[in-house]
Amino acid sequence: MPKALKDILPPPAGDSSKESKDKDAPINPFIIYENTNTKRQPKGVNAPINPFIIYGKKSEGNKKHGSAAINGTMFFFQEDLHPGKRVNLPLLAKTRDLTTFLPQQVARSIPFSYNEFPQILNLFSLDPESMEANDMEQTINVCEREGLRGEEIFCATSFESFVDSSVSKLGKNIQLLANELAKETNNPVFTIGRGIQNMGEEELVCHKMSYPYAVFSCHSIDSTVVYKVPLVGMDGTKAKALVICHKDTSAWSPNHPVFEILKVKPGTVPICHFAVRDTLAWLALCGVSHASADLPAEVHWKSVFPHTPMPKALKHRLLQPAAGNKPWVVTRKEDSINDGDYGNADPSMGFGRGSIISRTNITMYFFENDLYPGKKVKLEYFSKAKARNEVPFLSRRVAESIPFSSDEFPGILKLFSLKPESREAKAMNRTIAMCERRVIEGEDMYCATSLESLVDLSVRKFGNDIQVLSSEVEKETENQDFSVANEGTILMGEKDIVCHKMKYPYAVFLCHSLDKTAVYRVPLVGKHGTKANALAVCHRDTSAWNPNHIAFLLLKVKPGSVPICHFLMRESLVWVPNRFAH
Repeated sequence: MPKALKDILPPPAGDSSKESKDKDAPINPFIIYENTNTKRQPKGVNAPINPFIIYGKKSEGNKKHGSAAINGTMFFFQEDLHPGKRVNLPLLAKTRDLTTFLPQQVARSIPFSYNEFPQILNLFSLDPESMEANDMEQTINVCEREGLRGEEIFCATSFESFVDSSVSKLGKNIQLLANELAKETNNPVFTIGRGIQNMGEEELVCHKMSYPYAVFSCHSIDSTVVYKVPLVGMDGTKAKALVICHKDTSAWSPNHPVFEILKVKPGTVPICHFAVRDTLAWLALCGVSHASADLPAEVHWKSVFPHTPMPKALKHRLLQPAAGNKPWVVTRKEDSINDGDYGNADPSMGFGRGSIISRTNITMYFFENDLYPGKKVKLEYFSKAKARNEVPFLSRRVAESIPFSSDEFPGILKLFSLKPESREAKAMNRTIAMCERRVIEGEDMYCATSLESLVDLSVRKFGNDIQVLSSEVEKETENQDFSVANEGTILMGEKDIVCHKMKYPYAVFLCHSLDKTAVYRVPLVGKHGTKANALAVCHRDTSAWNPNHIAFLLLKVKPGSVPICHFLMRESLVWVPNRFAH
């Protein structure tokens, strides 16, 4: 049983060691998300107020709480959830509420409704005007409010109801999460560390309410994700905090203070908050079948590169499905000519001599000294007529759940409902064969099936002081004829990882690094004025290449004799260390 649950179990008979809750604890501002028609507004300054009631000018107590919350890290944008971010969390560092659950039979015997509130106060010998009475009234009002659109809510007054209601919502395959502090601290200032974890979107967040015994207001809101975030305090205290991010706030009251704090409108951007110290969260252990349970690729990028925005080549091309859910593209076999095979798998690409000659007007391979201003090149890769491979990545968890090997290929075809003799099946078979091929001398190679693996494997090779490059075209064009512009080529690096996008139903990149390779950014101007920046890779040592490789046939040279270059296709990506970039 999780420690967080053990701490709130009913104490053994005669045990009075549990302390009373801290009466001056900061309020919990994360319980409800709309204006509610409560029968009475809370009066006491220390009442657990509804942060979604407008702070009126006459409500001095509420005004004070509002300013305190703004000074702390109350609400924030999802993009701010990254390592190195400093946060002020008085609601996390506050003294714990140590009230425990009553036994279920006892809890059921005690009235718990607004209509019976006078009887409840009499039972606990409380003055209706007391601070404790205000706290209890607000708790009952929260438990009796109507849920907003997309929200399910219940209140648990016993351990049994807390567990049973959660199981009825999420099933038995669940886990319970809580905030964790290595030690008690008076310091509320923390810095976010590395290792942010996305715990899932099938959630039930339970806020501990202010009451004489343990009461939790539990709710599940559509389009909500829970993160576990490592923190380090100014005094060295380590913690793991829960962060709740709401992707859809369109149903929230427009008067909710979050919109004033962040200067945004309902439904425009995801909004996050840290959970209060005693908050608990149930998460479904939904396994690999739920893509939404993965760490969003943007957050993963930020955790690795906290000061570098994600390039458009990744964000717009690979994380967002193509308009109209465009299917993946299977084009000519010749289009695989620059997919990173220099030694093993079918080096001639299946061309007959006649077909090679018929395509010599296309700039496939060329010499390094050909990269000079005015040089004319023909690049069908940049033509609008050239079908582009726009399939996005799957999330890492889903990608890793799908088999990806030649031994499992029949099962893969069945999974995608493809016939073995189809063009798609043949393209997929070649992709897997390329990913399983032997490397040549001086080559490191891997295949990435998710953005997370693309980033992680590249960082493992070069560290995180790197940049990712891609070819760019000013505008789509029917033209294939370009000239190297007068400003000349730029050497971007001599240590690189070139990633070729392969033909597959989802994004798969074959990434490899070859010794003695240079990457150039080549400015181009089209016949009709279209500007482009193309990436060219020059291999200065081809001695390990297969002597039957098409490059030697086209250029009429032998392996290892001269540097050989080629332009990269538009979908290709290149990682280069910043310290080597020119």
